[in-house]
Amino acid sequence: MAKLQIPVIVLRGTAFERGQQHVSHLRSLIIADYDRLRRSAETTDWNRACAKAAASLEKVSALDSDLHSELEGMAAETGLPIIDIYLLSCFEYFAERRTGCTSAAISTPSGALVAQNWDGPEGADRHLAILVHEAPGKRMVTIATAGTLGWVGLNDTGFAFVNNDLLLDEKQDSLPSLVIRRLMLARPSVEAALDVLMSQPHMSGRSFILGDAAGRLQLAEVGPSIGLSRRIVDSIVHTNHPLFPDASVWENIEAEARHYPSSRERLRAARRFALTDAASLAALLRDRTGAPDAICKSFSPREPTATAFSVIFDCGQREAAIWPGQPDGSSPQRVGLLA
Repeated sequence: MAKLQIPVIVLRGTAFERGQQHVSHLRSLIIADYDRLRRSAETTDWNRACAKAAASLEKVSALDSDLHSELEGMAAETGLPIIDIYLLSCFEYFAERRTGCTSAAISTPSGALVAQNWDGPEGADRHLAILVHEAPGKRMVTIATAGTLGWVGLNDTGFAFVNNDLLLDEKQDSLPSLVIRRLMLARPSVEAALDVLMSQPHMSGRSFILGDAAGRLQLAEVGPSIGLSRRIVDSIVHTNHPLFPDASVWENIEAEARHYPSSRERLRAARRFALTDAASLAALLRDRTGAPDAICKSFSPREPTATAFSVIFDCGQREAAIWPGQPDGSSPQRVGLLA
């Protein structure tokens, strides 16, 4: 049986209208995910999360009124309060199962190529959508779990990012990571996106690979105590432990070993690749060295996640190649942003 593709949904119009359209296409998944999230939290924990979300949402409104309007449109279409819709993008407020990832990127004369295998728990692939936002004067594509603001993305100026979880220290009164990602996606270049990362405190540890159409490529690691560490790179591979010394000081090594026992093995496998072009990145994403806990990951008792999607963002061409599920068993879906 052929593997199902990830639905590609084009959202057009104002931010409010795009939020409504997001829900109209994915209503059943969004309601199911909201119900699951609500059942997962005790009343005290839910009320605490709602209070944090209310304060955070005020910051979102001040920083990006369009993003706030998009959430309002989603809330109006579901009939849920905007706080409840927003909580779908606030995974840091809950004891959600963490997911591992492998990322890689190279700078080329025709623009950066930024790639990732996104690994998730069982069923994660069935809740995904490719959302193409078409607003007046701008376009962008995100790969998102239904009802959320998006995990990774590319915009029509040629800026793209991918992200890996790092287990550093935590802080609860900052903007959720998915909000920060969308704030970056509204920027035209690596340097402008770095301004977002530098201006916002972070709730938890993350690594970002940022690339743009000019071929600029930066690795950034962020956390509550380290703020932002960054480095200009020509090529990079990354998994789920920090590479910078100042971030490593804050790493919870025991938790990392529990949640991402394959992280260092995947990094060693990734470093064996000579990255030169999109074909070499695709080969890395398909790598099964150390299977099942490989770059191209399958479920295992040791680490119960599997690759839910893979992506290569071609910043120069403004195109995303997206593999549903494990990339060695599917063909890429291609989404372009140029008219």
